[in-house]
Amino acid sequence: MMNSRFARRLISFGKEHRALRIPVMIVMVFYLIFHNIFVFLNTHKKQLIAAASVLIIFAGTVSFAPSSRAATQDAIEAAEAEDTGSAYFYTDQGVVEVDEVEIEEAGETGEAATGHNTASADDIERLLGEAEKAGKVRPHAVTGAGEGTLIYDEEKGMTEAGFDDDWSLILINKKHRIPADYEFELSTIKGAIKSDVRVTRYVLDMIKGAEEDGVKLYICSPYRDFERQEELFNKKVKSYLRKGYEFDEAYDLASQTVAIPGSSEHQAGLAFDFITEDYTVLEAGFADTAAGKWLKENAADYGFILRYPADKEAITEIEFEPWHYRFVGEAAAHEIMDRGLCLEEYVSEIGLVEN
Repeated sequence: MMNSRFARRLISFGKEHRALRIPVMIVMVFYLIFHNIFVFLNTHKKQLIAAASVLIIFAGTVSFAPSSRAATQDAIEAAEAEDTGSAYFYTDQGVVEVDEVEIEEAGETGEAATGHNTASADDIERLLGEAEKAGKVRPHAVTGAGEGTLIYDEEKGMTEAGFDDDWSLILINKKHRIPADYEFELSTIKGAIKSDVRVTRYVLDMIKGAEEDGVKLYICSPYRDFERQEELFNKKVKSYLRKGYEFDEAYDLASQTVAIPGSSEHQAGLAFDFITEDYTVLEAGFADTAAGKWLKENAADYGFILRYPADKEAITEIEFEPWHYRFVGEAAAHEIMDRGLCLEEYVSEIGLVEN
């Protein structure tokens, strides 16, 4: 390296002009640094290009993923958003707005729910009754896999569905996120209490059925949009961080009780959390109440299943939630509940998803 032409000339110049020895030495130091860097890069350029490519791919697929741990950590201090809602129903002229109100949506594990953020059979029946009198509600489709499944077609009216049309069996979990193109219409039951409009009638029938048996059910946590789910999830992560867990541990623990944004059935309008007058928190003890027992025994008659059973936690990756019921259609619900399956097992068995 010291034999290069530039280095030799620099040394010779320093000998001839002793007064400039210090500046010459400084120039020599910088020359050697940059020369060595250039030689290193030139010698290892293939390895460096390969390493850079791996880093770019990793950054693109992990660091900037919208549902990644990094995104959650960045958003962990986000302010809670206010939820507003309007009521929409299918009509012959399209989707019609029926009502508009503003209310706080509630229903997080371990937190009590109060009357202003719950919905009862009266709330659902009132809204549907008004819409039906005004001729604003289409006949709701009979759902459930297999022969006889019906859907509403714009041109043909009520028609038999193909296997792919059975929206009620969509699998949503950590491995199967809600598809970007998944679309459905919402009906607002009361304030921010919303659901997929195709399910509203069924949840009403179930709540009324419970009332006939002396059990009062209230919906406390139905549909949530992505932003609301993100807030609830981040709040749960923060609660574990305050307990001293590292972020990765807090993230994993939170995901066992609150679904990661994009993987929650609430975001598809198909799931409901229930409470009752004498048990207003979302805790495992709900299973021992009259309401919890009634739901487990009768929900399938109305097309609903206990989504996260106690003995299926290794499969669902969610803790036991005796208050969380998901609509799948009556035929599938009876098959799942009677055989003690979870939804993951059932849709795999019938071929909707691969093992």
